[in-house]
Amino acid sequence: MRNQRYILFGFLSVATFIGFAVRGLAIPLLARMDVVDPHFGPLTGTSLLGITVGVVVFLTMNRHRVVYSFSDESVTELRKVVWPGKDETVRSATVVVVTTLFIAATLAAYDFVWARVTSTFLFSEG
Repeated sequence: MRNQRYILFGFLSVATFIGFAVRGLAIPLLARMDVVDPHFGPLTGTSLLGITVGVVVFLTMNRHRVVYSFSDESVTELRKVVWPGKDETVRSATVVVVTTLFIAATLAAYDFVWARVTSTFLFSEG
């Protein structure tokens, strides 16, 4: 279980995201129903709902054998990936940027030519 800390960090990240999403969706829902967000000490009701959902998601993912096994296998496979070095990354990024600029210039020229052609034929006094 060398991957356990990565798996737990991933589960915690997913649970936190889902908790924030639930809270973010609950606030406008309450506002639409003209309900004031209740306060429980320093926390609001939507915050407690988000925290509760996040904890439940974290515990469910942590206890589910299929999810845990899939995450463990994914981390193990990601450890085998050979990431490109700085030179290869710079070369690849340069190719992408040059290709993008070439395609943008070609489309701009095409648009310019056809705008002239259509304006000549459509808006002429003939």
